[in-house]
Amino acid sequence: MVPSEFKDFFVASTSAGAALVGLLFVAIAVAPERFVMGGAPSERRAVASSAFTALINAFFISFGALLPYSNIATLSLVMSSIGLVNSLFLGLTELRRPPNWRAGIRRAILILTSLILYGFELYYTILLLRSPGDTGSVLVLADLVIGVYGLGILRAWELLGASRFGLLRWFNPLYDINENRLTEADKEKSSP
Repeated sequence: MVPSEFKDFFVASTSAGAALVGLLFVAIAVAPERFVMGGAPSERRAVASSAFTALINAFFISFGALLPYSNIATLSLVMSSIGLVNSLFLGLTELRRPPNWRAGIRRAILILTSLILYGFELYYTILLLRSPGDTGSVLVLADLVIGVYGLGILRAWELLGASRFGLLRWFNPLYDINENRLTEADKEKSSP
């Protein structure tokens, strides 16, 4: 059972999660062939999957925390496991044949960030299964939900092609795709 002092957090988190998942669906629905269909670059599909998994993870954990007399750890166990399995499959797919070492590093960071967040989520979920009333573990799990939202929002932002600068730009797993697109656009503008 979730301590009462966390109810407002999980209400707000559930509302935010529903809105963010809805916005991600709308953004992808505008051009699914660009983001999630078979012809889309694998990097875009991976980032879309990562964003969707993160937002759904945080939403369902928060939503489940609102159920009376339920243990947040049960749903968190399922959601963190799904996040870990999805990240592992993405890792196996994306790291198999990166086009170059820089792209490999970018992809590895995408996968490692997800694995770390979901791994800690699973760890604190197991602690909550052992001690359901442990407020400290609920607090850390709430902090991890915020981190997972951050991951989901960052991945959605990358997916939409938003420009970033400096080191964060270089770590974007879609950096090569976005750079190639900008180069092709410049060529089209300069040709008569």
